[in-house]
Amino acid sequence: MHAKQVIEAALFVSSEPVSVDKLAEISGKTRDEVRALVEELRSDYASRDSAIEIRSIGEDHYLMQAKEALSGLLIELVKPAVAQDVLKTLSLIALRQPITQAEVVKARGSSAYAHIRELIAKGFVAAAPAGRTKMLTTTEKFSDYFGFSRDIAEVKKQIGRLLMKR
Repeated sequence: MHAKQVIEAALFVSSEPVSVDKLAEISGKTRDEVRALVEELRSDYASRDSAIEIRSIGEDHYLMQAKEALSGLLIELVKPAVAQDVLKTLSLIALRQPITQAEVVKARGSSAYAHIRELIAKGFVAAAPAGRTKMLTTTEKFSDYFGFSRDIAEVKKQIGRLLMKR
């Protein structure tokens, strides 16, 4: 196997962004060689007008995905990372962050406690002590997984635009 094929396969099978370090480890190449090979792959997909693209996530991660223009058509085929009711709780947190756990429970009901535990366990939400409750915010993993900016103010705008489209 050529290193380029190993990198392509790794990106294909991963549902989360893959670090340059991990790609270097499995391909036996240096970080710079990995970056060059990923750029070659990106060019390959772009040159054949593929429905697939390789996105840079942050400075040191890559993700293979269907092009955004196709996401509306494909959404029904994708198993969500979280159940619909948990996703609603996540949306509330993302839109109103930073938000206390008490405010989320007041808005979503007592089932929100379990939702919040799940979201923290999956790495989509971070919780910091705030008196007798917790202050909740989304994480970089949330932004990367769902394709949002890592800037909280921009995340709120992006989600607002998505809600207006519905």
